[in-house]
Amino acid sequence: MTDFMLLPKIPPALRRLRGHYYNKGETDLGDLIELSRFHIEPETHYDNWNGGTYGHDVLFFVPEEKMDSIDLDDQQQISNRITQDLNKVITDVENEHVNAVHIKLADESDPDYQKTFPFSRRPHPRPEDVGLWGDGNRLRLFISHLAEHKAIAHRITEAMEPFGVSTFVAHDNIKPMKEWQKEILNGLMTMEVMVVLLTDGIHKSVWTNQEIGFALGKGIPIICLKVGAQDPEGFIGSIQALKVSSEDIASLAPELFRALVKVIGQEERHKEILIEAFVSSKSYLNAMANLKRLTQVVYSLNDADINRIKEGYAQNDQLYNCAGIHNSRNGLIQYLERVTGKEFELKDREIIEVKPYTDDIPF
Repeated sequence: MTDFMLLPKIPPALRRLRGHYYNKGETDLGDLIELSRFHIEPETHYDNWNGGTYGHDVLFFVPEEKMDSIDLDDQQQISNRITQDLNKVITDVENEHVNAVHIKLADESDPDYQKTFPFSRRPHPRPEDVGLWGDGNRLRLFISHLAEHKAIAHRITEAMEPFGVSTFVAHDNIKPMKEWQKEILNGLMTMEVMVVLLTDGIHKSVWTNQEIGFALGKGIPIICLKVGAQDPEGFIGSIQALKVSSEDIASLAPELFRALVKVIGQEERHKEILIEAFVSSKSYLNAMANLKRLTQVVYSLNDADINRIKEGYAQNDQLYNCAGIHNSRNGLIQYLERVTGKEFELKDREIIEVKPYTDDIPF
């Protein structure tokens, strides 16, 4: 990517702009900058005029209480005003400019929000920088548990990994010589959802209580797994717990995955993760397991999903040569027909949609 000179100048320009608005008595605009988190999207616009000019977008994520004070009819006008004023402040960079400012409601589940910096405090750690969640666009699950039950938490990790879920279990994720409190805080600050492992004594632990409180304070969804007789208490007392045997965690995986996806509201994202896992299968057994997971948790496919499966199938010999996914038990074709209402057939290495027959003759 091109080294852009404008990008590092935007944060100090925002500080200058905030002071300008306060000095002019435009406290609403000053507060909007002060209270927001922001993210810069580079190279959102390009024009080949004058050797090439690049535009960058600035995304403001505004707390709900501040967003409520912005009239919907004025929002675009405010965005345009801040865009113009930022370009007035930054005048010493050629062939670059602020293309647009976008004002959005702060949302912890928004991938762009997770890249943001708070204007008036230290940067929020980014999931990809803390080294806790692995690679790719995986769901980030923090498991709050007592130390003596780390084996159960570890079994949850193993069961959920094939579903595209990356878990944080303090005793597994923290590497030797790392500051464990800092690493736990990084996990809490970058998680998307929390599972509380309800075991005897969980609510007597200072650490688990603080972890749960952290999630509640951030508005992070919480799911309780009941292992034994302990019920959720306090602020999580109203959360329905999923019951599970500590020895049979794997059988819970599909139900837990559906619950995770439901509470964070990103069904499409996680459907894509499972489809990608299937079309990238490394062996026949892997292909059968990945198809089974699809059938367990994905109940609808759109045209783009079908096209991705067709493309992956044609390119992966672990799919088109796999008898296991073609027999009646795994039933790739039966699955595709069930979730789409369409008819398909296999021909050589292709999955072909069978079009309804019609004898209409156009004249």
